[in-house]
Amino acid sequence: MEEEEYFDYSNEPGLELKSELSNNDGEPLISIITPYYNTKNYIKQTAYSILNQTFPYWEWIIINDGSTEEGTKDILKEISNLDKRIRVISRENKGRTITRDEAIKESKTDLIFTLDSDDLIHPTMLECAYWSLKTNPKATWVYSDLVNFDGKEFLWKKKFSVEKEKKDNVISVCALIKKEALLEVGGYAIVDKDVHEDWHLWLRLLEKGHIPARMDFYGFWYRNKKEGGILSSINSDKSKTKHSNKVIKEQAKKVTKKVNAIQFPTPFTSNFDGTPYKFEWNRKPIYEKNEKKHLLFIFPWFHVGGADKFNYDLIAGLDKTKYDITIVTTEPSEYIWRCKFEKHATIFDLTTFLNRKDWVAFIHYLIYSRNIDFVMQSNSFYGYYALPWLKAEFPEVIFTDYVHSHDLSWRNGGYARDSVAISKLLDSTYTCTKYLKNVMYNDMKRSNQNVKPIYIGVDYNEFNEANINLADYPNIIKYENLYKDKKIILFLARVSEEKRPVFVVRVFNEIYKTRKDVMLFVVGDGPEFADMKDEVKKLNLENNVIFFGMQTDTKPYYKLADVQIIASLTEGLTLTTYESLSMGTPVVTADVGGQKELVDETCGRVVTNIQTAKDGYANKNYTKEEIDRYKNALLEILDNPNYSEMCKNCRNKVINGFSINDMVQNMDNEIISLISEGTKVSKEALEENKDVYGQYLALYNQCDWRDYARFSENPRYEQLRTRLWDNPLYRAFIRFLQKTGIMNLIKKTELPEKIKNKVNKN
Repeated sequence: MEEEEYFDYSNEPGLELKSELSNNDGEPLISIITPYYNTKNYIKQTAYSILNQTFPYWEWIIINDGSTEEGTKDILKEISNLDKRIRVISRENKGRTITRDEAIKESKTDLIFTLDSDDLIHPTMLECAYWSLKTNPKATWVYSDLVNFDGKEFLWKKKFSVEKEKKDNVISVCALIKKEALLEVGGYAIVDKDVHEDWHLWLRLLEKGHIPARMDFYGFWYRNKKEGGILSSINSDKSKTKHSNKVIKEQAKKVTKKVNAIQFPTPFTSNFDGTPYKFEWNRKPIYEKNEKKHLLFIFPWFHVGGADKFNYDLIAGLDKTKYDITIVTTEPSEYIWRCKFEKHATIFDLTTFLNRKDWVAFIHYLIYSRNIDFVMQSNSFYGYYALPWLKAEFPEVIFTDYVHSHDLSWRNGGYARDSVAISKLLDSTYTCTKYLKNVMYNDMKRSNQNVKPIYIGVDYNEFNEANINLADYPNIIKYENLYKDKKIILFLARVSEEKRPVFVVRVFNEIYKTRKDVMLFVVGDGPEFADMKDEVKKLNLENNVIFFGMQTDTKPYYKLADVQIIASLTEGLTLTTYESLSMGTPVVTADVGGQKELVDETCGRVVTNIQTAKDGYANKNYTKEEIDRYKNALLEILDNPNYSEMCKNCRNKVINGFSINDMVQNMDNEIISLISEGTKVSKEALEENKDVYGQYLALYNQCDWRDYARFSENPRYEQLRTRLWDNPLYRAFIRFLQKTGIMNLIKKTELPEKIKNKVNKN
C-alpha cells in the first residue's frame, strides 16, 4: 500500500501532554471506560492521548481490576490527579468483561467509548466519532481504521460486511457505542473471559439489526506488544482458541439480518440534501480569544504536488506560539502527506467521517468552537461554494484564498474563476504569480482589486547541491557508465499530456542528431509514461534516455543535470523551477504562467510555444519550428562559455527573494495585518444575500456528480468484488485494463437506461 510507504509510525499520540488544553464547558457527552490491569508502563501515554483530545466533553472511568503490579496505586493516583474528569475505581480482580460492565454502570452519559489501558487514540478521535454518530442517527456504534504499533507495525483498513464479520473480526475493539443498545444486548460480561468479547458484542448487535459506521481514517492505535494481553492469551492456547471459536461461531449463526454499514466516504447518492444548516450546539468556544490567533485552512487533500508542498511549507513555517492551526480537507484521498501535516496542525478530513450534507455544518461548528480569526481556502472545489454562506454567518472573520493556476478548459478558468465569482466576499486573494493576478484582473474582469502575489518559494538550504553526495544514491550511480562525461538534460514532472513528454523526446532527438554526448533523464510518472517510452523506442534512443520513475527525493537528479526542460502548455510557476535554480541548475522553460517571473537570461531561457492549450493537450503534431526553438535554447545553455557563472546566478536568484522563508514571512505579515485591521466586506450585503449563498451551496451539492464513493451501497456486490480482488489473476487483469486505457473507456461509456435500472434493482 502507498499509505504504508508514507505513514509515520513515530507520530504516536500522547507522547507528550499539550501545554494548551481546551476549555471544558458543561457536562460530559462521552464516557471513556478502561479496565486496568498491570499496564503501568503504558497508561500515562494513553492518558495523554485522551487529555490531548480536541473534544473536551468526556469523563474517563478507569477500573483497577485488582492489578498486581508494584506501583499500581502510585501510577493511578498520578493519572487521576491529571484532570478532574478522570475517575479511578479499585476493586478485586473479576476479569475485563465484568470490569467493563461495571464501568458502564458508573458512566453518566449516553455514549460509551471503549479503550484499553495500553492503547492510544488520535487527537480528533472523540470529536469525529461523536459527530459521525450524531449525524447518522441510524448508526449504533462508530469505529475507525487502526494502526498496529510497538512491535509489528502495519495499518488495518478493512471494509465492513456482515458476512465477513461473521468469519473474521474486522471491527476494532475501540469504538463509540450508544449505551442503550449496548445494555440491550447484555453488555460484555454475557461471555466468559476466554472469548473475544468485543467480536461477540458486534455480532450480538448485528443480530438485532444495529448498524455500524466505519470512519475512514486511522483514529485508533493498537499496541501490538501486549504483555499477557487477552488476544495473545487466547490465540496461544489451543483449548482457549477452540472454545472461543465455538462461542463466536454459535453467535454468528444468529446473525441473519442484512445490515448495511455506513462506510466513509459515503456514496454521493446519500448527499442530495445539501442545504446549509447549523449543528445544535450552545456550549462556549473551547478556545478563548487571546493573543494567539486561530487559523482555519480548507484544502482538498494531502497529496504529493506543488500546491500541496506550498500548503505544507506554509503550515510548517508559521509560528505555533502565535497561531493555532486547524485544517479541513474535502476530497477522498489516501494517507500520503497527512502525517507530515499532523505534526503542525489539527486535521479533519471531512470525507472520512461525515456525509457531505453535514460538511458545512461541521465547518461552521469549527469556526465557532475554535474562535477562528482567519480562514484560507485553496484548491478545494467544495470550499469555494461553502465560503459565501460561511462568510455571511461569520462576517467578522477574515476569509481569504490562495490560487495556484487557472485552466480555461475546466469551468471557464477553474479555481481562479471561482475566486473572481466570490471576490466581493473575500478579504484578500493570493496568487503564486503576478501573471495570474493580471489574468484575474484583465481577462476575468475581477472588479475587487485585492489580489496579491506571494511566491511559493523553496528551501535553499535543503536544495543545495553542495550537500548532496551521489554515493548515497545507488539507484542513480548504477547508471554512471552510461552518463559519465555526458551532458544531462532533465525532464522532471508528472508525465501527463499538458507537460508534453513526447514533445520533449522529439526535442532531445534533434539534439542527439547533432551531438552524441547527451543524455535525457526522465523523473516522474503519469498517464503519458507509456507513450513517452514508446516514442523513445521508436526513435532508437533507449541507450540515451533513462526512466527513473517517480522519486520522493529529487535533489540528486538536479545535481547531475546540466539543464532542466519544462515544455508545458500550461503552468502556474512550477515547484521544479524553484528547486532546479536553488540547486544551481539552469532551466529552459515555456513562456506559460509566471515562469518568466523566475527564469530570465541570467539563469536559463524562456521559449515561446507555438502549440497552445487551446489546441488541445492530446495534439502531438508538433512543428519543426517549435522543436528547434527548444533545441536551440538548450544548446545555448549547454555550450555557454559562462555556464559556471550562470549556475551561481540560478542559486542567487532564489536566495534573494524566492525562498520558503520569504513566503512564510509574507503570509505571516498578511495574516496579522488582516486580523488587526478587520474585515472590509459589507455586513449588509452579506445578510441580504444569505439565502442566495445557501442556495449556491445546495446547487453545487446536487449538481456535482463526481464519484465520492469508494464503497458500494450494494453489499452483495461488495462481497463479490472483495473475493475477486483477493485473486492475483483478477488484480493483474484490472491493472491491464487500467494501463491500456480500457478501464477509462468503460467508465466513460453510458449504460442504456434498462441496464442501469436492472443493476440498481439487483
